[in-house]
Amino acid sequence: MKDITQMPKKFYITYFAKKHKKIITRTASAEKPNGVLGKILTDKNGNDRFIYWDFDAENKSGGFGDWRQAVGQWTIKAIEIA
Repeated sequence: MKDITQMPKKFYITYFAKKHKKIITRTASAEKPNGVLGKILTDKNGNDRFIYWDFDAENKSGGFGDWRQAVGQWTIKAIEIA
């Protein structure tokens, strides 16, 4: 899915993370809770990148939520919001 505006409001993103050297799954959104939209782009080396809001990430102020990026291939699974 390349159109960020067509993504579910909240989803699980799964991809191989070089930092962890394994496949990871995170709870995510294409936008920060304040409405700032992430990006999907192709870098100068031809790698697809998705900059997304990671609800599971611990941020610098000790809370949760921060920008992260998936590189290469990723899968998205919608989270049903009741």
